[in-house]
Amino acid sequence: MYNIRRRIISGAVLSGCALLTILASSKISEKAEKNALPVAMTDMCSETPTIILDAGHGGSY
Repeated sequence: MYNIRRRIISGAVLSGCALLTILASSKISEKAEKNALPVAMTDMCSETPTIILDAGHGGSY
């Protein structure tokens, strides 16, 4: 009996975590600009490189 309760509770917890993950990803995609994705969701081979120009006034040697 204890094993069945534990399976039901663990299934409910995992289902809740999956639901929260889906909701979070939908909020991220809703807030993202058109054609913009978080870095963790992109493939490095298919992305074009971004060049950032720095004036060099930071004092780096």
